[in-house]
Amino acid sequence: MGKSIQLGRIFGIPFRLDYSWFLIFIFITILLSLSVFPNGYPDWSPVSYWMVGIATSLLFFASVLAHELAHSLVGRREGIPAKSITLFFFGGIAHIGKEASHPTSELRMAAAGPLCSIALAGIFYGISLLSSGSEYVAALTGWLAYINGILAIFNMIPGFPLDGGRVLRSIIWLVTGNYMRATRVATMAGYGVSYIFILGGILLLLLLGRLDGLWFIFLGFFLNSAARMTYRQSTLRDSIKGFTAQDVMTRDFPRVPRHLTIRELVNGTLLTTSSQCLLITDGERVVGALTMQEVKEVSREYWDLTTSGQAMTPVENLKMVQPSDEALSILERMDEENLELVAVVKEGRLIGMILRDDLIRFSQRLRDLKM
Repeated sequence: MGKSIQLGRIFGIPFRLDYSWFLIFIFITILLSLSVFPNGYPDWSPVSYWMVGIATSLLFFASVLAHELAHSLVGRREGIPAKSITLFFFGGIAHIGKEASHPTSELRMAAAGPLCSIALAGIFYGISLLSSGSEYVAALTGWLAYINGILAIFNMIPGFPLDGGRVLRSIIWLVTGNYMRATRVATMAGYGVSYIFILGGILLLLLLGRLDGLWFIFLGFFLNSAARMTYRQSTLRDSIKGFTAQDVMTRDFPRVPRHLTIRELVNGTLLTTSSQCLLITDGERVVGALTMQEVKEVSREYWDLTTSGQAMTPVENLKMVQPSDEALSILERMDEENLELVAVVKEGRLIGMILRDDLIRFSQRLRDLKM
């Protein structure tokens, strides 16, 4: 997904629209206004088609939002915080701070979305039956009942990372007690589903000349990529189990004085070090940390005016962990709070730093060595 805009919060959870959402919103509105409703209700005026089409599209995406919100609220009850909800081209996604720690928690959270869609389908169907006096309301709610039913069925396809794939993983996890084995099986099912979508789309496009085959092809590639990325995240988390902050922290970082300008820093230390973090000092005392990302955030025109001390994160503002804290819990905290680094402190003394990128590289090295 690309950039997104935040529209607000629902139950404290940020709600965003990815820019790709506008494309699918326009597509569905045109489909409803120029095809679906004209074929079913030929006596309406053109204005009516567009007004009902826009209203139906908005309610459809509200339904998708409700689906993701159901995941998020059940996850919150299970102790799994939701960072945000984003609507995009292929629907919606709830960003969570960590994975479920027990299969029944994942089962409840995964099933919540499809159950919400089924409930919405029933509600809209009931309204359509009671709205025989108004064709506009009946048409709108009838299509929403149908599409929410399709949404529930589609999401229950047993391929990771679809809801059905997560349900499959939770069941295998519950039976075998092995999280990674369950993840591998669900991911392979996800790959299979993605290949079926791609092949089916190609057949629809080439043999039947149906342009909606492109949709299935794009969806297949998206599912394949999502399955691959989610599996990578799962193996990352699994590989660092049993390690502590002291095991993964970096002890030695380049030190630079706080009065050094960003230009002096870039032309000097940053050109000769591979470190992604610098310790900022005032004399012998460490007063903060400066990451490459924070350096990049300083506009080039201010490089001569901004010092490292002004761009840094002060020590007192750094998130701190203990040497004995579990590496996995630290990673989950960093994901949940969007942290780039944390400080490892022992008896009030800074003894090391953990950068998220370094933690990921540590996990990758473990996997390469098959440890």
